[in-house]
Amino acid sequence: MMRLGVIGAGNISGAHIKVAPLIADQVKIVALADPALAPLARQSARFHIDRIYSNIDEMLAADDIDGVVICTPHHTHAKLAIAAAKTGKHVLVEKPMACSADECHAMIDAADCAGVRLMVGQCQRYDPAYRGLRRAVHAGELGCIRAARIETMQNAAAFVPAGHWYRDGSLAGGGIVISVAIHKIDLLRYLIGDVVRVNAQCRTIDPAFINGAEDLAVATLEFASGAIGQLFASWGAFRLRYSENLMIFGDTGAVHALPETPTQMGPAWIASRQRTPTVEPGFAGQFGGFELVAPDQTGLPTAESFANQLVHFAECCRTGAEPLSSGRDNLRTMQVVFAIYESARTGQTVELPQ
Repeated sequence: MMRLGVIGAGNISGAHIKVAPLIADQVKIVALADPALAPLARQSARFHIDRIYSNIDEMLAADDIDGVVICTPHHTHAKLAIAAAKTGKHVLVEKPMACSADECHAMIDAADCAGVRLMVGQCQRYDPAYRGLRRAVHAGELGCIRAARIETMQNAAAFVPAGHWYRDGSLAGGGIVISVAIHKIDLLRYLIGDVVRVNAQCRTIDPAFINGAEDLAVATLEFASGAIGQLFASWGAFRLRYSENLMIFGDTGAVHALPETPTQMGPAWIASRQRTPTVEPGFAGQFGGFELVAPDQTGLPTAESFANQLVHFAECCRTGAEPLSSGRDNLRTMQVVFAIYESARTGQTVELPQ
């Protein structure tokens, strides 16, 4: 049984805490810490966590806590992760890993020196639907992957209040790319491989976003495999039919993954000429032949990505294995984000470090 303390009493902490009963034989949330007393009391009451800390250092000093889940504003991730590692605590940090490459490297070094696991909460890697999609891609069901497109679109004005740290680039590390689109950037890496080259433009339209926090971004991504990708992200969408979109195009098939509901990512869908040879010829025929990609729950104990993520974290801490979304792996995802910002700032194509 792994005993975890959660640092941060904002909304995302609830996503971790509420799934713990599903995996009670492996993980237990034993404590909650946040210097902000009102949200600390609110989350403590909501999830019946009696052991609370307004001083995070006191939680980190506790001998009966094996690891921490960091759910705080982005600019605090590195400091907290390094402090936790120094006290011998394993670290699961919410995405994004940190706000700079230097911070990411410092987190990796601290975990290595302390002999603890460092994992980043890229929850979509632990979704059975996306596992099924990865299996299909890696089994060659789409043939050679040539292109991909990801979209992240939200109406931030509807749910991000004025003055929220999400709107401040000095606290969030940027805007919609680092805060939201990072999910799909990491997912593309998981599905089709690493990005080697980026060209991007970012814009800040709404003046409520400050200190370089962009609310509109487009980028072209080139993968090591030779595939090309396109990213579109907007926090200024006035009305939406969905928030996230993923498309992958191969020589012998295509995938279009859309949410089942506007707020929940549903199963992926696949169309393959090899699997559907009876599609009618002509212009209209190209729009048929889609079928559901079977979810792959191999190694995933539940249908809930956050629960699966916690179980994987606990297992890696117990065995010493490298997590699927380790800090070392996620550094490559962060480098894509930082390259998007550098390209937008300089107007130049950016080569990712090898």
